[in-house]
Amino acid sequence: MKLRSASWPLLCVALVTLGCAKGDTGPTGPRGPAGSANVIYSDWYSPATWNLETEFGVTQRTYAMGTTSLTQEIIDHGVVMVYMRFMGLAPEIIPLPFLVPDVGYQFYSRAQADSIKVVYYVAAAPTSTPSIIPSGNQVRYVLIPGGVVAATMQASGSTYEQEVGRLKSMPYSEVCRKYGIPE
Repeated sequence: MKLRSASWPLLCVALVTLGCAKGDTGPTGPRGPAGSANVIYSDWYSPATWNLETEFGVTQRTYAMGTTSLTQEIIDHGVVMVYMRFMGLAPEIIPLPFLVPDVGYQFYSRAQADSIKVVYYVAAAPTSTPSIIPSGNQVRYVLIPGGVVAATMQASGSTYEQEVGRLKSMPYSEVCRKYGIPE
């Protein structure tokens, strides 16, 4: 008798579960914003302070951006891209390295785990001290992990070097479109 009374609750749960009809499918919700495919990007920085350093006899100004997102894995197998938006130039966003022709400043970036340093110096006279550029000039980085690069390589049949070259030669707006990065 005890066996029968213990079976009733199980039988009730089974009947309720099996007896429920599936409801109508609801309307499709709005499409969310495009994802960034695991790509990491910074806000735009407006460096107020450019440090003066000398390295290998070259006098240069530097600005460091700390980021725990930049790992040695990304440096070794992914892509690190740095862009500048210069005051006074067309509203174009320019990838580094870049030579600013009217002042002769060579800009480039150096990446190490947890940090990206933007550097500039006087290209025609590397031992002279470059002036500090206005803080209205802005800098931003985009980090593309190796898995994202590998997936694109596989889809296109390219090598790592070809894919990195292709990504680095893309206009900034195309990189943003490809990876869903807000401009």
